[in-house]
Amino acid sequence: MLPFSPSYKESEDLALINETFEGSSKALNELINRHQRFIFNLALKFVADEDDAADLTQEVLITMVTKLKQFQGKSDFRTWLYKLVYNRFLNSKRKNREVSIVSFEEHTAYIDELHNDEEMSQEEQLLREKEIDWTRNRCLSGMLLCLDREQRMVYILGAIFNLKSTLAADILEITPENFRKQLQRAKADVATFVQDKCGLINPSAPCRCHKKTKGFIKDGTVSPESIQFYRQHTESIASLVEEKNRKIDSLIENEYLYLFTEQPYEDRKNNEMRSRSILNDPVVQQLFHLN
Repeated sequence: MLPFSPSYKESEDLALINETFEGSSKALNELINRHQRFIFNLALKFVADEDDAADLTQEVLITMVTKLKQFQGKSDFRTWLYKLVYNRFLNSKRKNREVSIVSFEEHTAYIDELHNDEEMSQEEQLLREKEIDWTRNRCLSGMLLCLDREQRMVYILGAIFNLKSTLAADILEITPENFRKQLQRAKADVATFVQDKCGLINPSAPCRCHKKTKGFIKDGTVSPESIQFYRQHTESIASLVEEKNRKIDSLIENEYLYLFTEQPYEDRKNNEMRSRSILNDPVVQQLFHLN
């Protein structure tokens, strides 16, 4: 479930909240599960590390549950929740990848330092498709980390998940006009980097995923047996965002955006275990008198 898709129904969240207040652990678990996957995907784009994203998701869900009684129904629950998400992300301790990459210049230097003199044969490229996919995703994640945290969230919400400016601005507590201006600046920064470096978009640009992949493997940065971002997946971000918005973007924006929207819409394997740990917390059980 994508909480910002046209199929989202506020009434379903509100019904689950009411049942939770009446002591239903099943309703609270369902409420958590309705938002957990999207929050995890936001976190993964925000910090570019699966373990850090999982921890950040857990922190946000605990905050949601413990503050749920503060929600009085005077505003949209979805907006209330994702304001909590944004503030938690914004004020969290900087994660490992965030510390290692802080500018487009540093990301360029990092990419350029990889071995770039040996190309894979066509057979090697076919055999190492997973590693090439991992390399592309790692590079895209690094691009996002070059944006500051506020700009990064604007880009994730507006460019990758295609939220309408009015809704995204409400979450970020800025005006829609300010959101659109910040989004345009972020898009311009990323587009400039892509046009200068990425051979997928600009044939004359120097960087090629398969060349960098061999460098990653040679340096031991990536192991073919353990690839962090790769998934055999049936859902991409593009399959979930509003189609009309995506088509408009493809007409008026740089084509590079498809690199982000075609990335997997990830699912953390131990999400159910994590949600159960919240439900079993004595403080949560006492707070809602769960049965």
